[in-house]
Amino acid sequence: MKHLYCFLIFLLGIHAGLQSQNLLNKPEHIAWDAVHEKYLVTNYGNGKIISIDQEGNQEAIIEGISSCLGIHIVDTSIFITHSNKIEIYGLSHHQKVGTITLNVSNWLDGMANDNNGYLYAVENAGKIHRVNLSTLEDTIIVAGGLPDHPQDIVFDEAENRLLLASWETNSYIVSISLENFEVTDLIETNSGQYDGIVMDTLRNIYVTSWLNGGRVYKWVYPWDTDPEVFSQGHAGPAGLAINNEDNCLAVPNFNSNSMDILTLFPVGIQEVKKNFIEIKNNEIVITSSAKTIARITSIQGKELCTLDVTPGQNCFRISALPNIPENQFVILSFYSEQSIISEKIYIHLVN
Repeated sequence: MKHLYCFLIFLLGIHAGLQSQNLLNKPEHIAWDAVHEKYLVTNYGNGKIISIDQEGNQEAIIEGISSCLGIHIVDTSIFITHSNKIEIYGLSHHQKVGTITLNVSNWLDGMANDNNGYLYAVENAGKIHRVNLSTLEDTIIVAGGLPDHPQDIVFDEAENRLLLASWETNSYIVSISLENFEVTDLIETNSGQYDGIVMDTLRNIYVTSWLNGGRVYKWVYPWDTDPEVFSQGHAGPAGLAINNEDNCLAVPNFNSNSMDILTLFPVGIQEVKKNFIEIKNNEIVITSSAKTIARITSIQGKELCTLDVTPGQNCFRISALPNIPENQFVILSFYSEQSIISEKIYIHLVN
């Protein structure tokens, strides 16, 4: 059975407690500031960079960068793309420290950096730029052979290469070697309009798509199977950010002036084999060798209902269960008669 993960979602800017201070205006890209524990978001709509702390408090820290797109942090510097420029600001004082003007045909978008002192930027016309962070010298390392309208890149340290996502329909995820700059079609896809790409510590890849109602797709390493729909229902999901400290994935919603925070992995819960449970045809099917109790709780820990499980196959119709929220992730815990310890599985129930 395909692994299912929990998603803990906060709608920043839509949540009732934050409506009065929502400063997001066509949010395009997010970076995680691990030093100050804040998300930094580019506002394409008004040229402002908004910081959002762990409590959801928002503040405009940089202004006046028209049509800003990508944002990336390297050491103590913030890099922001707009038009043919990369603006550089201090991470702590948020003051401008420089501008890099690149030779581009249209505009720059997503960025990444390697371990050798280089910053890489995507040009929407189908080029990849490399900027020496010591001299700020710009070199075009890829001038063609990419899918149409490349959007964002991520550095794959294990293979010393970049992985790129593009807007083209049915676009490949391509790799760009940083040894010889060779472009290779890496992952064939059947979606498209990809806007952001990131990689977690297990080398799983997450990509945003504007198709099918707005989705985040996840390719589990080694990327040899079809992607999971990690999350859906986003309004123009754009450039992602991973917060490894808090186990989160941040998704900007360009069309709804909001940001979603998704949990990458169940926190503190070891992934368990799920061959004794299946979700199918609006039913939870539990196969047990002993009499147990199954308890369904919300992600926040509120008990929703309990199930009496008997030896053999047990079928529970989801629509008949009390207090189950529609289309939500919940926790299913199993308790034996001998112990109160539980196996916790994060599942997605759709009424």
